[in-house]
Amino acid sequence: MNDFRFRGLTAKSVQEINRGVILRMIYERRLCSRSEIAQGSGLDASTVTRVVQQLVDDRIVEESILQKVENQRGRRSIGLKMAADPHRVLVVRLQRLNFKVAMLDLTGSILKSIEIPVNSVSTAENIFDHIVESLNSFLGLCKENLVGIGITLPGPFLEDSERIVLITESPDWHQFDLIKRLREHYKNIPIHSKHDAKAAALAVWISQGLDSESKVTLYLSAGQGIGSGLVFSGNVFKGSLGTAGEIGHTSVDLNGPLCRCGNNGCLELYTSSLALLRNLGKDWQNISSQPISFEEVVVAYKNRNPSVLKEVSRVAQYLAQGLVNSINLMNPDLIVLGDEYSKFGDSFLENIKIHIQKKILPNVFKNINFQLAPQTDLVIGGSFHHVIQNEML
Repeated sequence: MNDFRFRGLTAKSVQEINRGVILRMIYERRLCSRSEIAQGSGLDASTVTRVVQQLVDDRIVEESILQKVENQRGRRSIGLKMAADPHRVLVVRLQRLNFKVAMLDLTGSILKSIEIPVNSVSTAENIFDHIVESLNSFLGLCKENLVGIGITLPGPFLEDSERIVLITESPDWHQFDLIKRLREHYKNIPIHSKHDAKAAALAVWISQGLDSESKVTLYLSAGQGIGSGLVFSGNVFKGSLGTAGEIGHTSVDLNGPLCRCGNNGCLELYTSSLALLRNLGKDWQNISSQPISFEEVVVAYKNRNPSVLKEVSRVAQYLAQGLVNSINLMNPDLIVLGDEYSKFGDSFLENIKIHIQKKILPNVFKNINFQLAPQTDLVIGGSFHHVIQNEML
């Protein structure tokens, strides 16, 4: 044990560090061999073998056949991946109009989920009771093998003090200490909170930024609210209080309507899916026989309804302006559009890009890789990653 990195550490501490390094490699790479772990970690083969066997015995990691390379003779290599059973993670996603509860295995696969509508006149206390009732129904399925509970909240959310500052168009949460109440109710279960856009940004970086070697990833969450998350070389940037990335509360019109945050002309007032539905509501009966919903708007957009195309194009222009401000400030090399608006598809993203290209330096624009987020709940996925990183890595 001559390595200067381990001087002053006990043998147990070194073992824990080695376990964390190896598990993180398996977790981030999703599938890798023992030799790849040894090469990537700098640990000797015997240490890797010993730690991996412990992880297999604990049913955290399992063996899997690696894809055989074409024209390669001999047996296929044995790979390692996170085990599907028996460990579980529970995630709660609170939104303005609903909340979701999901149960995931260690591979990040959602095994079961429910979505509960939130009435606009519901109190925070009432919603809390529904969240607890939903969690209890899931705990009966996995309590003995539960790694922890993740909860994500729309912003502004003070991550450091875990307090909700404001959720526009929702019950007044700022006097209700949701995370504290959950920890009091579930005393023996680890609970980890995160802002929803930052959780999604973490999921994006793990699934897309890690492979692209992005230095600065900007995730734009565009749905019931407008938010963003920034990832610098794998680290989600929180800011001094945890409110960094509140792009929805940057002003795009100094003389615009007053937002509940105190600012005028906030981006979210013009571009959230709730604002989109309101603006289309007056003419909706001339567009569709179905009740207005975001899903119906997406269908009408893809069918090229003129009124919907016009309104969605207006939203794209405003979102582009908000992104221009963030691009000039943060200089990202990867921008990912996610949440509800990603359902509009490539044409919507191209519309945003056209407006951005007109307003930033050519070299800056060329440096940016624009992508749509996959059609999965990245917020749920990011909260899952947050729990795993805090409890297992």
